[in-house]
Amino acid sequence: MKTGKINKSFFLLLILFIGYTCVYVDKYTIGISLVSVSQDLGFNPSEKGLILGAFFLGYTIMQIPMGYLSNKLGSKIVLIWSLIGVGLFLIIFGFGFSLLFLVVVRFLTGALAHAGYPPSVSGFIATNIPMEKKGFAQTIMISSSGFAMFIGPLLVAPLLATVGWRPTYYIMGSIVILIGLLLFFLPRQEPQVIASKEEKKSLSFLQIIKDPIIWILIIAAFLMNASIYGLTSWLASYLNEARGLPIEQVGYVSSLTGIFILIAGVAGGYIIGRFLRGKERGVIVISSIAGAICMYGVFSFQSLTAAIVMLCISNILAIVAFSTLMSLPHALFSPKEVATKYATVNAGGCFWRLFLRP
Repeated sequence: MKTGKINKSFFLLLILFIGYTCVYVDKYTIGISLVSVSQDLGFNPSEKGLILGAFFLGYTIMQIPMGYLSNKLGSKIVLIWSLIGVGLFLIIFGFGFSLLFLVVVRFLTGALAHAGYPPSVSGFIATNIPMEKKGFAQTIMISSSGFAMFIGPLLVAPLLATVGWRPTYYIMGSIVILIGLLLFFLPRQEPQVIASKEEKKSLSFLQIIKDPIIWILIIAAFLMNASIYGLTSWLASYLNEARGLPIEQVGYVSSLTGIFILIAGVAGGYIIGRFLRGKERGVIVISSIAGAICMYGVFSFQSLTAAIVMLCISNILAIVAFSTLMSLPHALFSPKEVATKYATVNAGGCFWRLFLRP
């Protein structure tokens, strides 16, 4: 019986992990693909920044509504729509012919597709995964970013070099849609966690923003996101333009850092959950400070090898800090609150991206 529950939990996490990987692949490879897109359509760095910023504008403003929608309709429905939506918008992006078109498409991608996946995953974990495994499960989901950084550039960079950016997006979108269909195999809400009428009442937004814990988490997520995704979004352009690496080698560097993020996320989540439970604050503070120092080294060292080493170490420390932070809602809030409050923290943490510029 216990083995059956373990197998079921593994199956659920595997499907969610694959879906999260697709979401992160889109986020991380846009920096690589924009190198080819800008060369084809003649975009300057500021115009590339508009495309990146449009995505995060939509992503940020729809996080909280998607959290409420997940509570209202159920996590499974929003999960399915979100991932299939990512695939559809990837295909549409491939038809891009102007800056305005691509800005609008990326805005809709963030608002109608990406925004629904994180809070729905958190809500699904809150109601389908045992309490003692929820933090580790959330960490596993975030560590999918490392797998995406590994597999994404290895797939996308060669495609960009051989078939061009348009066919690359058609292929990526089709694959994501097929993977999105896997989410239909997710179970419905477990009978033992179906909420009572009183529990089903949604939290008001005023109740959420009055919670001081929410603001602490938002500020921490804001600062971490600014450093992590700021580095990630412009790494490809930096390595290609400032360091002179061809796009294929840029992909290899991104994949290398992805391996370390994946290992750090899984191993860190296990170690913290097993041996450092209750000491998450210290883990976050120490990892963040050390990661910031290493991140500074990426741009300070003249040696490319030294810079790449610093890049890998900074990503390891960053993912440990960030995944630990984003697992806290499962420990701090009740299952019925997780999706909405996680979405609020995630939205606040993403606000800086509205101003993403070179």
